[in-house]
Amino acid sequence: MLIKAILVGLIYWLSMGRACYFLSFAFRKPVVLGVIIGLVYGDVAKGLMYGATIQLMYMGGIEAGGNIPSDQGLASCIAIPAAIATNLDPAAAVALAVPFGVLGVLINNVRRTINAFYNAKADKFVEAGEYDKLNVFSFLLPWLTNGVLYFTPVFIATLFGASVVQAFINVVPTWLMNGLNNAGNMLPALGFALTLVVMGKQKYLPFFVLGFFLYSILGFSMLTGAVIALCLALIVSLFKQTDEEEAA
Repeated sequence: MLIKAILVGLIYWLSMGRACYFLSFAFRKPVVLGVIIGLVYGDVAKGLMYGATIQLMYMGGIEAGGNIPSDQGLASCIAIPAAIATNLDPAAAVALAVPFGVLGVLINNVRRTINAFYNAKADKFVEAGEYDKLNVFSFLLPWLTNGVLYFTPVFIATLFGASVVQAFINVVPTWLMNGLNNAGNMLPALGFALTLVVMGKQKYLPFFVLGFFLYSILGFSMLTGAVIALCLALIVSLFKQTDEEEAA
């Protein structure tokens, strides 16, 4: 059990550590984690079944501004091992996953708070031109800190049972939980503000207005909107490329 607990803890760290974000973003999905955790426990079929069931709960979730409404990775890495070990019903596995998804949001907010100190230090190195030291504070130390924050709860929960982490949640002061929740609630607004900084440029405003009114009038789905946006981007890119070739 010790080796399994270590492996599951490392799996969660890799899925949320953001060393290669484009890989970790897909890696943290419950259906993917279910297969990998199933391999660790020697039962891929059950791991996939639990992972797919938990995945249904997060279908259509949007991480606005990089803020996670619920931590799919932590929910999966605690619920799936417990479900496989005790042969839980899939519905019970989902019920077990929910509170740990919330706990993962709090852990993520703690991570961002700590990373703010690393970012401030990295900014000083940039101002001083000491770029050789930049990688330590912009990647290495944040990534190792992520390892401590992410590995620990999953290792403890897998080794001693999910009830241990649930007991930890119960003793966390209410003011601390509320403070972290409020900090997390501000992050989507920050993300939208940063997006509007880009969209607010004069040359992009027609696309913003067009998308807004098309959605208001037609009420299409997010997938349809993404396809329309992709087609518009390809058309603009095609005309721009043609103009550059003619100018050359």
